Amino acid sequence: MNSQKIAILGANGHIGKNLISYFSTSKHNLFLFSRKKKLLSKFIKNFHFANSPKICDYKKFEKFHYDLIINCVGSSDPAEIVKNAHNIQNIAEYYDNKILNYLTKNQKSMYVFFSSGIVYDDEFKNPVKSTCKPAMDINKTKKSDAYKISKINAEIKHRLLSNLNIVDIRIFSFFSKFLNLNSSFLMSDIVNSIKNKITLITNSQNIKRDFVHPKDLFQLIELCMKQKSINCTIDLYSKKPISKFEIIKYFQDKYGLTYKIKKILKNKNKTNYYTTKKFNEFGYKPEFSSLDSIMDESKFFFDYN
Repeated sequence: MNSQKIAILGANGHIGKNLISYFSTSKHNLFLFSRKKKLLSKFIKNFHFANSPKICDYKKFEKFHYDLIINCVGSSDPAEIVKNAHNIQNIAEYYDNKILNYLTKNQKSMYVFFSSGIVYDDEFKNPVKSTCKPAMDINKTKKSDAYKISKINAEIKHRLLSNLNIVDIRIFSFFSKFLNLNSSFLMSDIVNSIKNKITLITNSQNIKRDFVHPKDLFQLIELCMKQKSINCTIDLYSKKPISKFEIIKYFQDKYGLTYKIKKILKNKNKTNYYTTKKFNEFGYKPEFSSLDSIMDESKFFFDYN
């Protein structure tokens, strides 16, 4: 693939860091945008780039030319979303509009937006199928809906701009060595329990999740880059999802995790948060299962310390 100019917005976030690590071995020119430039500067010192990346100020976004713009802005941490619900929509719209304005003037550029499986019905009693459609009851909006609303609004705008090259990638679950351990995810709770030698407290519900390997995510990004004209959504998936107690058993056997079942009166966990839809228009074929992803990425928290 020829060298391209790639902008990554939200480069200091979980997904952004993974993309940087994979792009670091390529000859592409990276323009990295983050409000935490000092932390980002420290992070990129961990890699040997073929072409040195540029750490940029958002105010200068329009001054450069990009072949690909990847929007990783925003948090998916449930606790953070509820805490900052009033800002979620404004922040998401601000950066999305900034990119869309750029695309209207540079229509050969491609925009990859990270959406979420949350755009579907949030009960998730069953996995998402090809017949499922995005759902939102505007008469019963809660603070926790801020993230979902921001993703739905963005996707609607993107489909209306059918003349622009935009791919919305819906991620259901994602775990990697760059996970923020202060977040309120199951995987951060498990890693913290092992590192701090404390018992994991969980409920009896055996939820099912689909953790896409960072390498498979990067594979999809590369496939997007090969498209000349596209405007669509993609539900991302691994080779095989995994249940909570399969995850717990792995960490119990491998790292000595201990856990305790506690009854929780109000259980709002999504039971089957993954998709059975197999999108293959780009030739995407995941190499790794959810268990493979967890096994590979968890090593960096324990085996390499």
